[in-house]
Amino acid sequence: GLPASPRPSEDPSLHSTAAEILAAQKALLDLPSTPEARAGRIASAGQTLEALLRATGRTSDLTSLARAVQQAGAESSSEPLKQWLDSIQFAASAASLPGDAPSGRSPARAGPSSPPQRPEPALAQSLATTVLKVPIGKVDRLMELVGEMVVAKNALPYLATRAESEFGSPELAREIKSHHAVIHRIVQEMQDGIQQVRMLPVGTVLQRFPRLVRDLSKTLGKEVDLIMEGEDTEVDKHIVDALADPLVHILRNSLDHGIESPAERVRAGKSPRGQIRIRAGQEGDRARIEIEDDGRGIDAQAVKRKAYEKKLISEEELETLDEEGAIQLVFRPGFSTSETVTDVSGRGVGMDVVRRSLEKVGGAVSLSSRPGCGTRITLTLPLSMAVSRVLEIKVGGQPFGIPLEDVLETVRVPLGQVHGVRDRSVVVLRGQVIPLYRVSALLGLDRHGVREQEEILVLVARCSGSTVGLIVDGLSQALEVIVKPLDGPLAQLAGYAGAALLGDGAVLPVLNLKELL
Repeated sequence: GLPASPRPSEDPSLHSTAAEILAAQKALLDLPSTPEARAGRIASAGQTLEALLRATGRTSDLTSLARAVQQAGAESSSEPLKQWLDSIQFAASAASLPGDAPSGRSPARAGPSSPPQRPEPALAQSLATTVLKVPIGKVDRLMELVGEMVVAKNALPYLATRAESEFGSPELAREIKSHHAVIHRIVQEMQDGIQQVRMLPVGTVLQRFPRLVRDLSKTLGKEVDLIMEGEDTEVDKHIVDALADPLVHILRNSLDHGIESPAERVRAGKSPRGQIRIRAGQEGDRARIEIEDDGRGIDAQAVKRKAYEKKLISEEELETLDEEGAIQLVFRPGFSTSETVTDVSGRGVGMDVVRRSLEKVGGAVSLSSRPGCGTRITLTLPLSMAVSRVLEIKVGGQPFGIPLEDVLETVRVPLGQVHGVRDRSVVVLRGQVIPLYRVSALLGLDRHGVREQEEILVLVARCSGSTVGLIVDGLSQALEVIVKPLDGPLAQLAGYAGAALLGDGAVLPVLNLKELL
């Protein structure tokens, strides 16, 4: 006969789904709420968790759940239920569901003759079949194939040009262009569809932070509320994975150095309870995450002194650097205000670690602070890492690519409007002083044969939180490309993000402005 189907409580996919439901309930209980709303959430969570235990056949934990719900209601606090969830989630992470006994042990209240509980079939079936688990490697492979299709598609316009110029067939050229438009649409839809499969809500990484904040607050003797908004904002799974460590570092710093003790806050006229707010959202093709606290802020003078002591700035910079520039020193490699190593945030590393982690995935970080009011750190990240958009530029007669996300605008500037300030050329655009860099000089390229004009072509870009002007010889077009990292000795070259293969077979070096400058 046919083999028996596994019971829902033995289904691995159901195990994973149940763990996700437990995590979702814990995240809801962690949200700040009024006493009335909290009571409703406790009751609702209790009903959901009871249904989950029955659906999975793990009724041995119903008693402890009921006790936790009753205690939470009596204390008007979700803590007892959170603690129950913490213990249950630990079991789930060990590949067992609520009620599973550790290996070699049996629950004391479950006698050997107790008949197995039958799960509720409707809920169990819905839990087991609504989600299809696919290894991320398979999805990545599909995206790689779409990337190869993008390269092949990009060759068609070159073929159309050759058909008309070399073979004298404008009709064939038009037909190739027509097919290119159709293929472009199909590839775009495939790319978008596969990308959606790789997208995850940022809440999957944020859900661990309420417990982190709660535990560290107790360790530090502080009272802190964590408020999270926009957890449903979706980004590429690889971006979500890259977010975890930087966010943990930022939160630890905020709790240790930013939020004051209750007594200090009261003396400053603040509520004894500090607040950290995480907001996630989408702006165009970028995700934006803000982490803001209402703590003591950053002491710009203390930062400058510490940077000078560590020989990160000169004596002249110590005297002339303004408050905004001083605050940005926290991103310098090797900068840290911690004198000792602690279990919270003092590990001898600073915000440069956060910046480097984000830049590896095409992200950026900026910081603003007001003494006595708090600090805001803003992370911006690409929604996807699969296909990159670059602007092709000409420098010294050679083509290069610049990530389009870094480009703000392009302008032609008369030479008469270029000024010299402290041995550097600058231009004033709409009241903003922008330093100028000639890309050919940064790359060490000879501009022999390039005629000087009465105007310079300036590409205005955003780099590490600052606005810069890049002097280039020409602009070509915006392209969708697959950027591959450089291999071998070429990987040691600074200033390059990688290279991309164009439709005509040419290789386009793609610049990394942060390294180049």
